[in-house]
Amino acid sequence: MAPKKVSVGAALGNGLAAATRGLIRATSWIFGQVASRSGNALADFRARPEHSRWRAYALISYFMVVAATLAGQLYTDNVLSAYVRVQRVELPAMTQIFVRNDSGKSWRDVRIVLNGIYQYRTEEVIPGGHVMLPVNKFAIRDQLGKPTFAPRSIAPKTLLVDTSGGRYETEFRE
Repeated sequence: MAPKKVSVGAALGNGLAAATRGLIRATSWIFGQVASRSGNALADFRARPEHSRWRAYALISYFMVVAATLAGQLYTDNVLSAYVRVQRVELPAMTQIFVRNDSGKSWRDVRIVLNGIYQYRTEEVIPGGHVMLPVNKFAIRDQLGKPTFAPRSIAPKTLLVDTSGGRYETEFRE
């Protein structure tokens, strides 16, 4: 019988396959050793009494991070659930302040203070209700109760919504 002729490509492919099998065997043996050693080390670690203590520390730390994150997400300084917006109108040139009660409770004894000076008072704002005022409806009252109204050209900088149930203050940006 005549010897088989093997092409160079086939011989190269067979050599590459043999090298790959050898590499697989070597890495399997190495990682098998690592796995058995790490398994033994893990079993020794679990057998020690401080293992449960470290696990408890890890879980407590994890829950503290989760609680702090949740508290940060749920915190709001707007306890009244007030929505406040400044509306500038071109004709006639004026600025209006819009305040809406987005909470589920009525606001009672409502005092709205513009720029820390001018005030507007109303008895109640129902849930979903709103107050929309031009800035010249805010006033300073003297001891006799005589109002001095804010000028139409005043630029709103801060607004305080003060009720019997809480307060909310915001600053406006130009």
